[in-house]
Amino acid sequence: MSSLRFLVAITACIGLFGCLKTSAVPTPQPTDVVGGDFRPGIEQAFKRGDKRIVIPPGNYRIDPVKGSGVLWTLDGLKDVEIVADGVTMTGTKLMRAITFKECSGVSLRGLTIDYDPLPFTQGEVIALAADGASIDVRLHAGYPKKAYSRVEILDPKTRFRKKGMPFLWGSKALMIEDGVVQVQLKDLGKFAQVGDLVSFSTGQEAGAPHAVTVESCSHMLFENVTVHSAPGMGIVEVDGEGGSVFRGCRIVPGPKPAGATEERLLSASWDAFQSKTIRQGPTIELCEIRDAGDDSWSVQSSDYLVLGGSGSTLILSSRDANTAGVQIGDRLRTGLDGPEWRIVSRQVLQRSKAGLAPEILAKLAAAKSWDTWEVSPVCIVVTLDHPCDLKPGTSVYSPDRMGNGFVFRNNKIHSSGRILIKAGGLVDGNLLDTPHALIVCPEVPNSSAAGIEGLTIRGNVIRNAGWFCPAPWSSQAGQLSFTCSSDSYQLRSKPVFKNVVIEENTIEGGAGPQLVASSVAGLTVRNNRFLRPLQEKSPETGSSYHIPKDMVAWITLCSEVVFESNSVVEPGAFAGKAKILVNQGTPDQRIKHE
Repeated sequence: MSSLRFLVAITACIGLFGCLKTSAVPTPQPTDVVGGDFRPGIEQAFKRGDKRIVIPPGNYRIDPVKGSGVLWTLDGLKDVEIVADGVTMTGTKLMRAITFKECSGVSLRGLTIDYDPLPFTQGEVIALAADGASIDVRLHAGYPKKAYSRVEILDPKTRFRKKGMPFLWGSKALMIEDGVVQVQLKDLGKFAQVGDLVSFSTGQEAGAPHAVTVESCSHMLFENVTVHSAPGMGIVEVDGEGGSVFRGCRIVPGPKPAGATEERLLSASWDAFQSKTIRQGPTIELCEIRDAGDDSWSVQSSDYLVLGGSGSTLILSSRDANTAGVQIGDRLRTGLDGPEWRIVSRQVLQRSKAGLAPEILAKLAAAKSWDTWEVSPVCIVVTLDHPCDLKPGTSVYSPDRMGNGFVFRNNKIHSSGRILIKAGGLVDGNLLDTPHALIVCPEVPNSSAAGIEGLTIRGNVIRNAGWFCPAPWSSQAGQLSFTCSSDSYQLRSKPVFKNVVIEENTIEGGAGPQLVASSVAGLTVRNNRFLRPLQEKSPETGSSYHIPKDMVAWITLCSEVVFESNSVVEPGAFAGKAKILVNQGTPDQRIKHE
């Protein structure tokens, strides 16, 4: 090492440890920290019992610790403040940047996360095969020369997902020459054109995925944290008591990499932000999400399949294999208005040790994707507060593992994925610019238990939604959509949603119906503006469920409906004569048409 590089490294280390002890030590201006690694100094501060830790500004390249699948793990912290204003943490391996595990009351402020090399690449279509089965893409200068097979095609004018693109699942990408990738998929050439932009992304290449994971934590605070890229999702919150706050956070593309002339097309490779299987939902406010590879934000939950038991004992298995599942004190239900039991003890066992009947094991072994019997290989044996008579094959859900009570407020989204909600809470004052849609759906197999109640969607602007890949097999057909499937492509006749308020929203343009609602008990739709709907032909999404494509708003199989003081402005040529249909009846006479 040269004497200058050695001096810079020593100075950075002195600044780091000085700041860990006292805020009076001057901090350097943001710059590359040669040889800098803030992790050892922070670990020492934790051992000393420091409650406020400041990382000096700078750009830190962080290598993995040998044998670890996570770059930085924070385990068991309580009531600690980490200040990282002006700090960029650049991961040198495509693995998780940070894991917070079993922490409480911890705050993180100001940190920016990025990767080098990037977990994606991008380029421009230069040729189409004569048979339409492949396209050739020249990669942009400065981006990784990789042939990742998670493919997205974008309009070069908008640098956003092309309208009407099909699902590109099953695409195969091959490096056919230096800097040129061939993407193979039947009929791809019918939709792509020379000059289109293409992004290629992947998951982790080592260790665990995602940029930030908050695992089994409670009442955390993330403020002004930025994720520029991620090998998987941007921020994932899973299990635990929840109740955390994410304020002013950004999941947005980062700066052009060295040698590049084109701006980045992607931020997170997969979802930008996901919360799942937590007791109390998060507060997400004043955040920005742009150009994520999949959904923008979701609050997730799953059902549990009864595999055996008797009396007050049940053997359960979650549909989500990547969560801890129900805990002591959680409630179980079969439906919104069904009986309820509370868990007083639990034990986790592998399926082979749970004492399941041979016929149950056979059904589990034979289960296909999205089948009722496709569940986690881990069993949860629970004792309930009173006996039940739930037979194997019955599905239950827990209202205490859904993220109920979330707040999603005053956020700005410009990303092609969904806002996906599987819990009760508040969606208020957000700008959703060109999303797939705002979807409320439990996404469980046809016979599975589900119940979402106490949801208010108020004061949002949803603009140019509905242009995601057409999906006739999906019930998620509305730009604002409440649906849950039943057998044989039917919507559920029994309520899945309860006490829903949709008011003072503006839904503008886009493709397909602007509102679809089914299976709701207690629905209020009031003072909403449906602007310029159905100006273009609707996609085929929802056609298997016979959801009409010429309706501005379609409400069916709902009870206690209040639909008043809503307005439809400048409906397009693809709108039917009856623009609003409530419970298969005639248009509500209280609707105001401008």
